[in-house]
Amino acid sequence: MHCADGAGLSKGEYAVTFPTSVIRKLAPSEEMFAQSQTYMGGTVHLNGPVDVDAMFVAFDTLLQAHPVFAGRFERGPDGLHHIVVDDFFPPGIRVVEKGDQPSIQMRLDQAVSLAYLRVKHADGRTEVTLYTHHSLTDGQHHMGLVWELFSCYTDMVCTGDIEPVDPQPAPDSLEVILEKRGVRKQSRSGFERLLPALYAYELPPSTRDTAGGNPAFPTLIPSARCQLTEQETQDLITFTRDRKLSLNAVIGAAMLLAEWQVRGTPHIPVPYLYIADLRLHLTPPVDPTAATNPLGVATYLAEIKPNTDIGDLATDIVEAFRADLSDGVIQQSLLHYNLHYAGSPPGLPEPVMASHMGEMPSLRTPPNVSLDGVKTNLLAANAAGVDFYFSATVDGRLQIERHSHMPGPERAVTAIHSLLSSLPSENDWAAE
Repeated sequence: MHCADGAGLSKGEYAVTFPTSVIRKLAPSEEMFAQSQTYMGGTVHLNGPVDVDAMFVAFDTLLQAHPVFAGRFERGPDGLHHIVVDDFFPPGIRVVEKGDQPSIQMRLDQAVSLAYLRVKHADGRTEVTLYTHHSLTDGQHHMGLVWELFSCYTDMVCTGDIEPVDPQPAPDSLEVILEKRGVRKQSRSGFERLLPALYAYELPPSTRDTAGGNPAFPTLIPSARCQLTEQETQDLITFTRDRKLSLNAVIGAAMLLAEWQVRGTPHIPVPYLYIADLRLHLTPPVDPTAATNPLGVATYLAEIKPNTDIGDLATDIVEAFRADLSDGVIQQSLLHYNLHYAGSPPGLPEPVMASHMGEMPSLRTPPNVSLDGVKTNLLAANAAGVDFYFSATVDGRLQIERHSHMPGPERAVTAIHSLLSSLPSENDWAAE
């Protein structure tokens, strides 16, 4: 099951050699990621030795617990995909030793497997990356699988065994969980909040529309990253509590202010589209791994001026979110989106798109191994370019990543870091 080069058999070889079972067709909310061949990656940086054989057993156990990820996609005559499983093992682990060419990436192929694992050794440190197909996992679901993988690995290293697992059924699509809860498509999509900026300004053609390059297989989207210190993160949390704001809203406000500064077009508003995790906003709630992408899209149009206060901007974001959530708009928003990601809507200023994953649970590791950071990865094969922010708090430190085909993603990330690390605390105001 160990794979030296990350490649599997071709689609034709699968069809000839192994009988397949069709699990189900992809729903539209899943098909959009199959069309772009999008994978999510979670890279865990570790100090200390990693037992590859034990990691292999942990990965195999993870696939036993979630067998849908040992499947693959097949495209039907209509161009749409369905999930199939067969008797062939997925390609397994790619091990990269120090001295290997760093430019060599693991080839991900949705016609071969929906989950891959990569282990890289270098200078006493190890990077372990779990890749899962975005059609089946959102950020929360994916990182939950990463944490489950390391829990299995830690049990294997520390006790020599892993408790038996019960195979979980394939997760439902967003469409199914909404239908079960009586959520129907409305006339409103949420995009209406952005209409005042549509065709209201003379804008150059968007460079996002072709920036993806349309490769044959998923390629890594370049990224830039910043991380606050533990003290800066705690000060930021104190700021949000003092102002009775959500942390995500303040982070979003910082992203919008930074983009407004970097863009240098102060008279043009900044559209904001961000992911809302519906797990706790639906009745009954959705279990963490029971659905593929239980998400909605919230929207906001930021009219920013030189004196715009980050707290006031965050307050307005929260009020807009609560209004759309109360009206049920966010819950059904993804039912309005097309199967294909095509970049920025024509006539609209480039939107800021983001996902805020909150605080990540503590990662279990063996006693002789310590966590040295977590990073997310996005890989896609699409003509239109991706430009997306992730935020998460890991081990008490907020980190923000921008995954973007656009040039200079680090400029906005640096500006966001500066804004969030310099917010005044209640004590600062008392001293004025």
